[in-house]
Amino acid sequence: MNYDILCRKKERLEEMWKHFPKEALESFEQSFEVEYAHNSTAIEGNTLSLIQTKAVLEDGISVGGKELREIYEVINHKKARLWKPML
Repeated sequence: MNYDILCRKKERLEEMWKHFPKEALESFEQSFEVEYAHNSTAIEGNTLSLIQTKAVLEDGISVGGKELREIYEVINHKKARLWKPML
């Protein structure tokens, strides 16, 4: 795909986001965060299910029968993704 076309599409998408309700965007972000953490850590062998990952990240609930390492892995994955370096 041509870079200029890609840039125009990105601009159109950014303009469209302005018309979405704030709650819908927040819900999308939460869902993305959970699914991204689940899928990324699963690649590395984490055995938490999607529902368990959601419980850990959104509700702060620990999951019984799982290694503490797996729980911290999804928590730290989210922290690492949201981290912004100080300039």
